[in-house]
Amino acid sequence: MAQQKQAGLIFGKKNCAASHHLPRSFIYYVDSNFCMIHVAIISHGHEDLLISSQLGGLQNVQAPLRLWIKDNKPSARLKTYCQQHGVAYTDSKPGLGFGENNNFLFEQIRQTEGYQSGDSFVVMNPDITIEAETLLTLIAQMREDHAALASINLYRDTEHSTPDLNIRRFPDIYSVLRMMASRSLTQTYDKSQIKVACEIDWASGALLAFDAAHYARLQGFDRHYFMYFEDVDLCYRSKKLFGAGVRYYPQLKATHLAARQSRNLVSPHASWFIKSFLTFLSRRYFIYDRQATLSCGH
Repeated sequence: MAQQKQAGLIFGKKNCAASHHLPRSFIYYVDSNFCMIHVAIISHGHEDLLISSQLGGLQNVQAPLRLWIKDNKPSARLKTYCQQHGVAYTDSKPGLGFGENNNFLFEQIRQTEGYQSGDSFVVMNPDITIEAETLLTLIAQMREDHAALASINLYRDTEHSTPDLNIRRFPDIYSVLRMMASRSLTQTYDKSQIKVACEIDWASGALLAFDAAHYARLQGFDRHYFMYFEDVDLCYRSKKLFGAGVRYYPQLKATHLAARQSRNLVSPHASWFIKSFLTFLSRRYFIYDRQATLSCGH
């Protein structure tokens, strides 16, 4: 098999013809040359939630979907549960931040299975519940649209009546002033006005789908962030440095039962939030924008 190295990964042609594992609706969207969809979930004491939700609704998936769980606060219950259901589990290097945990799983997949051209890598929060067919359709639509990065329409309830504000505009130096009026550093899109797939600024890391080769080009999430704004940073780099914006599919829906963390001024979450916001602004204006300008000059 002819192969080429790209961003430290092995990419080559793959004939994934075992389509008998796929739902008919997915076969309708893509031909038989589908490849693997690796779904990364990080648990930080979420074993009860993951077990009760049957791993976000994906417990019994088969190829081309594969689940990978990283336990950031090792739980014997979750480890046993994953082993019973044939789900890849690791509790190595506990205590990493959000971005580094996902980078760790991406690298683990590279080392154990390798990535082929056309494979996908999906970052998914443990409090997301999604139907396997929705995820398969998302990847199929991304391939059809040649989208390297995408997200879907998340809701905060199982009835899908209360939208989650998971798509937003990039923050800038005027965000602090706007916060006085809107009480938010980032402006949200009005999802009710978006009827068809389109490009948006950034989507929450609660659910982001990547072409695996693009995740490798980005070198994953930036390790300068422990929590908050790592998803903003990644989406900005993708758009500014690689010309790949986030493709948003409003017709594809999932549930995000997010537990909003306290951000009072003495909480660690408030400290992480403010530090990460300032980190993003500094990297946006003094690194990424300058890199993009230099690239245009060549």
